[in-house]
Amino acid sequence: MRGLDVLAALTALPLCALSCSNVLLPPSEHGVVHARTMDLGSWSDFELIAHPPASTEEFGYLGVYPTASRFHEIGVQMGVAAGMNTQGLSCDMQTLLKTTYPDQPTPDDDKEGVFVAFVCEWALKNFQTTKDVKDALKNTHTVWGPTKFSFDQHFSFRDANGNSIVVEFLDHETVISEDKNDGKSGFGIMTNEPPYSWHIENVKHYEWKKGLAAPIIEAPGAFYPDHRFIRLHNLKGGLEEPKSNKDLIMNAVHLLNSVTIPPGLIMGTDSGEGEGEGDHTIFGMVYDHTENVVYYRSYDNQSLQRVRLSDLGLDEIGGAKKFLPIVNDQKWFIDSARSFRRIP
Repeated sequence: MRGLDVLAALTALPLCALSCSNVLLPPSEHGVVHARTMDLGSWSDFELIAHPPASTEEFGYLGVYPTASRFHEIGVQMGVAAGMNTQGLSCDMQTLLKTTYPDQPTPDDDKEGVFVAFVCEWALKNFQTTKDVKDALKNTHTVWGPTKFSFDQHFSFRDANGNSIVVEFLDHETVISEDKNDGKSGFGIMTNEPPYSWHIENVKHYEWKKGLAAPIIEAPGAFYPDHRFIRLHNLKGGLEEPKSNKDLIMNAVHLLNSVTIPPGLIMGTDSGEGEGEGDHTIFGMVYDHTENVVYYRSYDNQSLQRVRLSDLGLDEIGGAKKFLPIVNDQKWFIDSARSFRRIP
């Protein structure tokens, strides 16, 4: 285990994925697309890093790191908080308070250990589908984490086939839930605490109330995890059928807008002890698993920025890593004055 890397991860990652929202768009002939937010109280130093494969046994990937340049200047690798590989597999880490991890495997155990901060890196390097991840977690690997630090995380994995799993660590056991985005096993949505199964039953109960003879149904408007989950569910169910890939991406952006928290002291964002201190959306991402494209925007620049993974040399074995801060100096508006045309 990389001791210095683990120490750096413990220093930064407790800040990195507190209140976040994650939603898979309804099935479409125009692609498999999902979106997420990264909501924090006080951390804006995230970077996109392009990782080419180190060998023919690995896949290249684009990852989001909660790190300052000082870390990779001294050769310390932080954990990936979000990302997608060249096979269209994505991994998103989000907070789940009261997580309790399995014990770290010993050399005598029949499974290898994966430290929680490096789960996304491990998955994106090695797997193509959610089934691959699920099989590995069941048969060959155990995720472990600290017991003396607030480092409570769960994970959403999605692939280019539209499959999803949610991975949680409850009572020192790994719990894997398949989300078929079908309204039964799941709704293509993940937020934060309580555990995922609670949210599924909560939405089903919400739908039961809507089906009564004389219902009065609240439309949750705060930024608590259950409110964001229900709000995404309601809006997702009413989306227009996309007629193009662009329409599909725009639908994802509209959903992001509904759970994006402005900077400042916004009420209704505290989802648990230690959270909510000026909690706001640091960045939002849209993953196009079919086209292998990532779109993102930051609190500092709401214009979409696009990264096509094929433009980053991620198939080049042993290629150079490249990075770009998410909060950067790209244009934050389009000047349209010259696009005006004279009226005849």
